[in-house]
Amino acid sequence: MSNSRTSSFIVQNGQFIAYEDAVVHVMSPAIKYGLAVFEGLRVYPGHDNCGVYVFRLQEHIDRLFQSMKLLRFDAPFDAAEISNNLLELLRRNEVRTDAHIRVIAYIDGTGEMQASGPVSYCIAAHEMPRTSRIEKGIRCQVSSWVRISDNAMPPRVKCSANYVNSRLARFQAIQDGYDEAVLLNASGKVAEAPGTCIFHVRYGKLVTPDVVSGILESITRDTVIVLAKELGLGCVERSVDKTELYAADEVFLVGSAAEILPVIAIDGISIGAGVPGPITRKLQTAYFAAVSGVDGDQRYWLTPVHAIRETQVRV
Repeated sequence: MSNSRTSSFIVQNGQFIAYEDAVVHVMSPAIKYGLAVFEGLRVYPGHDNCGVYVFRLQEHIDRLFQSMKLLRFDAPFDAAEISNNLLELLRRNEVRTDAHIRVIAYIDGTGEMQASGPVSYCIAAHEMPRTSRIEKGIRCQVSSWVRISDNAMPPRVKCSANYVNSRLARFQAIQDGYDEAVLLNASGKVAEAPGTCIFHVRYGKLVTPDVVSGILESITRDTVIVLAKELGLGCVERSVDKTELYAADEVFLVGSAAEILPVIAIDGISIGAGVPGPITRKLQTAYFAAVSGVDGDQRYWLTPVHAIRETQVRV
């Protein structure tokens, strides 16, 4: 890749163009009304040094099209076009290390908020090394901002405009001296953190807010639940009180960009011993093994980038 942040090429509407040449009209509904949906995917080097892999490509593309459906986007492209162009972009940019991919579908042109097209898309990638916060953990604040609800702006739609809610909470937390926020829903129950879902461990049991608590139906969350079951931990999905987090032995956040991020304190209250806990570490180890192909049982989650030049992806 050309540098640590951007790549030489970007895909816009099926065309591979220079990164700096990708543009959107300032009067497009995407700009005026936030009419855009997106996915964030991770690329990982394989443990066997024979290539790099996209983690859970199929599930991310499926969710992108679900988001477009729920926002009434009339897309002129299909899932196979997005997947194949994504993989070709990684090859052209010679991605060989940890990277993050952003796929965005948006209402182009100069229409109004009820416009369902024209729908354009872009795909970009940049290097994303693993953050040191995964080792030492972070401190969170329960935000005074309330998580958006399904009756207002559905959290299961991964829409760009939804993230204003997360932005407000994160800014408040950082300005108050914390690393990240935790959002409660309108019922006062735990929802999620900005860009991540939340888990806690109490009495050896793993718990996470259910999908009707105002959360994104996170693919990383699903990954952790699957891995927890395979490790014999199990996971309970239910509504969660704020004070359960204070009383928890362990708390961690999960997301494609964040991976598995330990929380060592909330609102100044230490979680457990104030260091990442053993179950968090166990799940981190299992997750890192899964994304790099160490665990052969999870290889179906990995799409190779460089081994399919002659075979198109079918989704």
